[in-house]
Amino acid sequence: MSGFLNALDTARHLSPAELLGDRPLVVIAPHPDDETLGCGALLFDAARRGNACHIVCVTDGSRSHPNSMMWPADRIAQVRQEELRAACAILAPAATVSWMGHGDCQAPDDAHTATILDVLIPSNALVLASWAMDPHIDHRRVASLARRVAADRSDITLGFYPIWGRFTDLIAPADLLVASDPAKAAKRQALACHRTQMTRLIDDDPAGFVMTDAHQAHFLSHPEIVLALQRHP
Repeated sequence: MSGFLNALDTARHLSPAELLGDRPLVVIAPHPDDETLGCGALLFDAARRGNACHIVCVTDGSRSHPNSMMWPADRIAQVRQEELRAACAILAPAATVSWMGHGDCQAPDDAHTATILDVLIPSNALVLASWAMDPHIDHRRVASLARRVAADRSDITLGFYPIWGRFTDLIAPADLLVASDPAKAAKRQALACHRTQMTRLIDDDPAGFVMTDAHQAHFLSHPEIVLALQRHP
């Protein structure tokens, strides 16, 4: 266990209804698979109770296997988009899925991109973005990008979900989400869609990224986490 996870012993437990009310849910993912890892069960339960769901993927995830000859970056990007849409079809079939298509490790954090993202966020939404303390440049930039949008949107509530940051000793105020059993099952099915990241599908780059079995098991068994909900401005 990490310091972050140990600190959750006293965290509040929230149901999707308590978290969302009747608001739309917007999940901003740095890469294809972050939507499932961080918010997959929430997306399922939100969609099932009738909340409108929107998933925005900022980068194409194309640098996961940089030394692969059989899987150049453009092929990885295409397949990762297909994986994202397949996972979202399981979690929230009626969701709007937006693919921004920026390069992996090149997530932008600028006013122009914030303006584009702003258009994708409906009124009165709960927006969940990756955490600024996650140890990955794209996760940090997406957090900053979401803050840019929220600073000019008094109607939305902004929160964050940790991915890699949950395995550090950083500590932040957090709520744990109570997922239904069908949501947990759907999350497992959705994560399996991300074969380029969860399996050895790409087998000609031994140094390429594949999530460990232990990390996959953690995300499938541990409650989802929401940090620092805040109303803006």
